[in-house]
Amino acid sequence: PWFGFSKELGENIRATNLVVAVWLAVFTIPMLLWVHEDKSRITRGGNVVAASFAQLLRTFRELRRHRQTVRFLIARLLFNDGLVTIWAFGGIYAAGTFGFAMDGVPWWQSLIVFGIVLNLAAGAGALAMGHLDDVIGGKRTIVISLVGLIGATVLAMLATSIVVFWIAGLLIGIFAGPNQSASRSLMARFIPHDMENEFFGFFAFSGKLTAFFGPFLLGELTTWSGSQRVGVSVVIALFIVGMAVLYTVDESEGSRVRNAS
Repeated sequence: PWFGFSKELGENIRATNLVVAVWLAVFTIPMLLWVHEDKSRITRGGNVVAASFAQLLRTFRELRRHRQTVRFLIARLLFNDGLVTIWAFGGIYAAGTFGFAMDGVPWWQSLIVFGIVLNLAAGAGALAMGHLDDVIGGKRTIVISLVGLIGATVLAMLATSIVVFWIAGLLIGIFAGPNQSASRSLMARFIPHDMENEFFGFFAFSGKLTAFFGPFLLGELTTWSGSQRVGVSVVIALFIVGMAVLYTVDESEGSRVRNAS
């Protein structure tokens, strides 16, 4: 085996973390060398912790004035849980329902190939629909991506052949990319000047606060029904409810409040 990593105890799979480490190290170099940071407002001395908590309190107070941002974060909390559930259980669903595996199967049933193709599709979708975001706005782009994700998940739930499941998987990848990229761009349109770090901190927090919820419900529903297909309906519900909350977000008002801050 390459570099002495065997398949016993999954050494060959665990060794991919070394590739990730090298990747991160290489692509961190340009930032360290050429990205210059404005250090004029960095807290000096030993007051970093106290200043951080005081700044967090100010951000909470500031957030209350941004109603559209709060609504959007709640919507994202819901539909992002659907995506988290797909990433957590997509491979399990492919293996349990369609016989996908890590090795010993044709390439069209390989979990590795399936995962790579979905990530490539997500990148292509984000690139293609990025221009759409510029034309029609972030909210509408997210809604289009959610409609696509709902349709693709329904297709995956009802699929009875590997070909149809592959089509569903590709569609999920294509619409997942722009969903995530448009969510960030919409958040950027709402953030007050000079508060990017704090507000994107809340953005990241909203994506992880209930990240357990979707996978938990899917597992419980699968156990109760004895069918992974029934369990996948949780993902569809999260997308639909998240989109319903997103409809209450006024993108124009959010941008006006940002510009007035």
